Amino acid sequence: MNLDDMYEPNRRGEAAREGGKQPGEGSAPLADREVPLAPVATMDHIHRWLDGEGAEPTGLRGEQARSVEFWRRLDEETDRRRRVVTPAYVADRIMAALPDAASSVAIAPWWKKDVQLSTVTIIALAVGAFTLGLLAMRVLAS
Repeated sequence: MNLDDMYEPNRRGEAAREGGKQPGEGSAPLADREVPLAPVATMDHIHRWLDGEGAEPTGLRGEQARSVEFWRRLDEETDRRRRVVTPAYVADRIMAALPDAASSVAIAPWWKKDVQLSTVTIIALAVGAFTLGLLAMRVLAS
């Protein structure tokens, strides 16, 4: 039984390796080697960038890349909204809707305002004061 490499990515029956060579057919043995990776920005780098203490981080992956993109978009949006100016007609409408500053109702303190009580309310207050007086006399008498 033949146990050759039957992997055919190009569908032409050639071996997947370059030149159709199988391992051990005069080629050097494959060896593992380290491939240097680009430095990955940590959340500390992102926080320093947000505080204005460093340059924009590069070499981002996954959640960190999404976080930097979010803050970049948020910064652009806040800059855009800072430049927005309320139209003059809206400001005029707001000012027209405000009450007059010289209005005595708005300025008068609560103790100077007129108090309007109904007859029932006055009678209830009188009965409550009378009852409170009777209770105070009993407490002081005993």
